[in-house]
Amino acid sequence: MKGMMMKLFKIFLLLISCSAFAQQYTVSAKLSGIKKDGPHVIYVGSQFRSLTDEQPEIIRILDSKNKEVPYFLEYSPSEVNAQAFKQYPIISRTKSEGKSSSVTIENIVGSKMQELILAIANTDAVKTYSISGSNDNKEFFGLVNSQVLDGLYNPADTRVYKTLFLPLHNYRYIKIEFDDKKTLPVNILEAGQLTESITPVAMEEIMPSVKMENTDGGKTTYISVRQKHRTLINRIVFDISAPTFYKRSVRILADREIKKRKKSTVTTVTLNGFELDSSTKNVIDLEDFAEKDFTLEIDNGANPPLKIASVKFYQTPLRIVADLKAGEHYTVVSGNTHVGSAEYDFINFKDKLPNNLPVAVLSDASAVNNEPSQKAQTHSPWIMWVCIAAGAAIVIYFCVSMVKDMKNKESK
Repeated sequence: MKGMMMKLFKIFLLLISCSAFAQQYTVSAKLSGIKKDGPHVIYVGSQFRSLTDEQPEIIRILDSKNKEVPYFLEYSPSEVNAQAFKQYPIISRTKSEGKSSSVTIENIVGSKMQELILAIANTDAVKTYSISGSNDNKEFFGLVNSQVLDGLYNPADTRVYKTLFLPLHNYRYIKIEFDDKKTLPVNILEAGQLTESITPVAMEEIMPSVKMENTDGGKTTYISVRQKHRTLINRIVFDISAPTFYKRSVRILADREIKKRKKSTVTTVTLNGFELDSSTKNVIDLEDFAEKDFTLEIDNGANPPLKIASVKFYQTPLRIVADLKAGEHYTVVSGNTHVGSAEYDFINFKDKLPNNLPVAVLSDASAVNNEPSQKAQTHSPWIMWVCIAAGAAIVIYFCVSMVKDMKNKESK
């Protein structure tokens, strides 16, 4: 009996190993350029992403011991809104012991202003202040009178930033006067404004096969887009040279297989729609649009077809941030849909990481065992079911043999 149980246990292990083989990773790429220990940024290109059927959540980073390395994913926005502190010079400080103190700030650009930010050394004081403005630093005119400034303590730093709101003005000199009758003066360290700049993020261009044709005497234009793999597309850019004025409706079409009563038919469905307009730049942003093949249908109506010089497709950059070690060898793998989404503690420290992280370079992706990703995914269930069926047959055989042995022992 014990020998029989041992055999069954070995068969069980065999089934597990077969199942694991069927669920292996199908795509891999190497990391390089890791010169020091610490968090690194890894840019994942469209080539790797398309081979994994646009499922970045199942990506894994493995070290030389085949252990998972924690990471988190970041999709770059289409534009970056950056803020910076623009400091204005404090040209004078005055103090009347036990009565008042003041600072005068110069608006060196002479731009319009309706708020001012002060960096103040920590204090538990509550101050009353007034603000006036001048163009010659001699005659000042009132802007703000007898306002209260509190909350001047920052437990995480030695200074606190406070925003003072003003009527819109363009005075060159701004004087802030504090009432010091009840408390000592506050230490004004800096004064300035937040400046804001919006910078577009460079997107990766995707190069599908594109074919254009006009039908129905030019009433409809079809742009066929074909790709090797299903790929995420975040932006379409049209370069249209003529006519001068136009406004056309566009539909995004794709084929879908519909199964009814064990029969399958292919039908064309509308996935999205937009307009091409001569008064715009014709930059079309899409959300969660991932297809292998699709068609753009332009309705020209009675108008002449558009002269389209080019249609370009772009993908928003995908970044991986991982804590890596210099001298270690890392492999980025994917394609195993059974592993599920990666969730690591590392993401909780995202806001504490510096902005400019070093970059680890991801090599071109290759299929594991030199087999295409789709083929590996197609064959995996087949291998698994063969292993299970074979194992089940062996288990049944040994169970029948065991029952026969027990009956023979009872008859004796």
